[in-house]
Amino acid sequence: MNRTCPDPTDFPASDSLQEQVRFLLHYAILAPSSHNSQPWLFRMVGDRLEVLADDSRWLQVADADRRELYLSVGCALENLLVAAEHFGLEHTVHYCPDPADELLAAKVEFSPPGEPGVSRPPELFDAIPVRHTNHQPYDERLVAEEIQRRLQDIVHDPGVHLWLTGDPQIRDSVNELVVRADAVQFADPAYRRELAHWIGQGVFGTSWLMSKMGSLAVSYLNMGKPQGTKDSALLMSAPVLGLITGNDDRRETQIRAGQVYERIALLAASEGLWTHPMSQIMEVPECRVEVARLLPGDGGIPLHPFRLGFAAPEETRTPRRPLAEVLAGGW
Repeated sequence: MNRTCPDPTDFPASDSLQEQVRFLLHYAILAPSSHNSQPWLFRMVGDRLEVLADDSRWLQVADADRRELYLSVGCALENLLVAAEHFGLEHTVHYCPDPADELLAAKVEFSPPGEPGVSRPPELFDAIPVRHTNHQPYDERLVAEEIQRRLQDIVHDPGVHLWLTGDPQIRDSVNELVVRADAVQFADPAYRRELAHWIGQGVFGTSWLMSKMGSLAVSYLNMGKPQGTKDSALLMSAPVLGLITGNDDRRETQIRAGQVYERIALLAASEGLWTHPMSQIMEVPECRVEVARLLPGDGGIPLHPFRLGFAAPEETRTPRRPLAEVLAGGW
């Protein structure tokens, strides 16, 4: 695994559309994903790119309803579209185009020339290789209201909404849910086995030895209490909590929610801010119900919670699968 990003000046402008799309995919695969599972595949059919969910990388215990699977695919799709607009390619996305194939998340048609859309300001492209999930405690600095407005302004996706808050009472309530969710998950041997598998694969950027040691520790030890203590400190350090909601919980909405999250993460990174999903409160059903109750009025269906704040960049970045591994159909 590696995390390389091509030089933008190498874009094959005079080559075939297929080669141009292949180039764009180097940016798509830098997207975040649950447990860094990178559950996406790409297949070129004529002038259309098919974006698929890779079911073999589905977290069947942590993500039983596949919500995070499709959110992750949406993040990769968003990087793809940001890169396409940067290089002057227009695009049309058809979401979940085949009801008989639930793994086919989207079909994308490309054509030159194109311009960045209002929801994708130019700075998003430069942030793709910079953005990463920052797991450190965040600084005490407040996030300016102007920046929060800019984050709100890039959410134009139908049926998807962004909720940002710095309310201390809501933070306390979410903190209690985080601690509870960690306790529930780590008490489940099946969850620990699944997490141990991914740790053992080295997806979090640790050395081979540390990955294997971490995998064994998670497999056999209930680390719910120390993990809850750690996650509590992380959450309480964040000046802003975010929640992406949807009018419904359909696959298309989940994909679009992933796009919104990645757009937010990219714009945040361009401002020196970082994001970190707090997905455990969505993975435990009883906690998810409590999250919905924190929303004002008819706030929609909770899809993706995260914390937002300032911090130093992390020195270690999570690795990525080589592009060849995510190309389906031998192209």
